[in-house]
Amino acid sequence: MKLIFSKSTPLGLRIFLALSFAISLIICDINYQPFTVIRYYLDTAVSPLYFVSNSPLSAFNTLNNLSKTQQELLNENKTLRKQLQMQESDLIRLNALKKENNELRTLLGSPLRHDEYKKVAQVLLADTNPYAYQVTLDKGSREGVFVKQPVVDEKGVVGQIYSTAYNTSRAILICDSQHAIPVQVLRNGLTMVAVGNGCNNDLLLDFLPNNVDIQVGDLLVTSGLGGRFPQGYPVATVSSVKVDEHDSTPIITAAPIADLKRLHYLLLLWNETNKPQVIAPDQETNTNE
Repeated sequence: MKLIFSKSTPLGLRIFLALSFAISLIICDINYQPFTVIRYYLDTAVSPLYFVSNSPLSAFNTLNNLSKTQQELLNENKTLRKQLQMQESDLIRLNALKKENNELRTLLGSPLRHDEYKKVAQVLLADTNPYAYQVTLDKGSREGVFVKQPVVDEKGVVGQIYSTAYNTSRAILICDSQHAIPVQVLRNGLTMVAVGNGCNNDLLLDFLPNNVDIQVGDLLVTSGLGGRFPQGYPVATVSSVKVDEHDSTPIITAAPIADLKRLHYLLLLWNETNKPQVIAPDQETNTNE
């Protein structure tokens, strides 16, 4: 096989040529649309590797479940029965609250919103880059996944879809520094924006007046502003309320409700206007533009 560089090529020249080639690719990728299409098909081509890399963990979980002793299974069954009883009691109260809410909406003449379209997605890969907090999911444009689609779990909001391939997609988490989400305080309806500050830190709250009425423990839910996230999904709980000594501005942080470091199965959400649709690979490149 013929090598790109011969053994007589100086090391400095090799490094210079390699760096020049890499910089050229970066510039072309930023400025030329065809490279977006190429990157899309490359991402789709390597997506089977995500499933392959996830198979050892799935096999390990299967073997681990099979290795449980009978007593462990009995104890787990007993615990699950207690949890089921508690959830059933919560469900009874939830039904009562739904009925009351429906009556109030009818009284106010406000239409009831239904989030009917949901689909479970499995996390195939978590990005270990300390400056980017993203996960790769096993659902893509084939299942109707689209960029900026809300992603939640059983506790609250996790993030939104950042990019898609035909059978996989990537979601950016709410703790990422590039992510911001409109929220409101459930107690008093005060609206603000929760900005990511790294998954090792709590979210930061922006656009707050100096005399803001926020207390530690307040629950923050999606406000529905911007139309991207449906209203009412839990996002975070206020963890700290301080005041900047220099300009007297409030410095408020909030801990995400969802456990962003232990994500396994997530829910993708659609609303009435963007029902799930299957998108062919050539169509997906146009939707990402």
